Amino acid sequence: MPGYRKGLGMLSRSRSFSAMKPGIVVDKCFLQGTSTVRVRELAASSRLLVSDALFYELLTADGPSRRKCFAKFPAEESPVDLISHFGAMMRFEIDNQTPSGKPSSHLENSDFTFRFNDALLSEDYEFPADVRSAIEEHTAQLRSDVISYLDRVKVVATFFPNVLSGTTDERKLAVEEAEKAIAAPGTLLQLYSSLEPPPGEKPLPPVERICEHWAVYRFLQAQMLFALDIFARYQGQTPDISNQNVYERMEHDVLDAQVLMLGCLEGAFATHERKLQRWWKLLCPHGQSYE
Repeated sequence: MPGYRKGLGMLSRSRSFSAMKPGIVVDKCFLQGTSTVRVRELAASSRLLVSDALFYELLTADGPSRRKCFAKFPAEESPVDLISHFGAMMRFEIDNQTPSGKPSSHLENSDFTFRFNDALLSEDYEFPADVRSAIEEHTAQLRSDVISYLDRVKVVATFFPNVLSGTTDERKLAVEEAEKAIAAPGTLLQLYSSLEPPPGEKPLPPVERICEHWAVYRFLQAQMLFALDIFARYQGQTPDISNQNVYERMEHDVLDAQVLMLGCLEGAFATHERKLQRWWKLLCPHGQSYE
């Protein structure tokens, strides 16, 4: 997200939090489908947490969609809080061997205030070169993430082979039971224990310490839920991402998985997407949801 600051109105000004309000991780679907009045009501009572996944979606949206979303944020300094990329939170856990905590404790704007560039409210706004470069870098990383994401689909077959068997109703029930199993505390610890860090990287936190409070575990849950969905939807076949429409759906899934994981860690999530609402209720039955 730092690469987007110039051209988006970031200011170098010290900041302090006098009264900490509860945080809510929001996604693009929520912003698009929620009235300006409602968004600003939530911003007045809570801290709207914007991830780089959401930022990327907003900046790569068409001009009218981008304008409408940015126009819903309050026209004031620091209308939202910018939270660290999920990868940064997992790196924190690997480096420190301790849970990262909530995304709201890892703010990108913890020491400065900002205003969004008014030009973002123009449908014809052309981003500065450094912002375009940051978007291109994110796009390249996202393609790599999509490929890794599809590798997870292959794992699903070994865990839940029965989701492809039986009648339509039986398959639907099998998927629902598999979703509940993934969301159940500790179910994926065996899978987690089999993971190996890339060569030269630090070891993952030991499995005996891992639980739902860890970013590395929430990430694995989100990945498996989306992989299960793809496995069932494509009947065990690997989606052909050479097809642009298919690739865009996979990209959207990867971004949604990142935002869902952050919502789980924060304990508060705002989305209108039914699939994410269902999974959120499974993963965080006691969390705060905003639909």
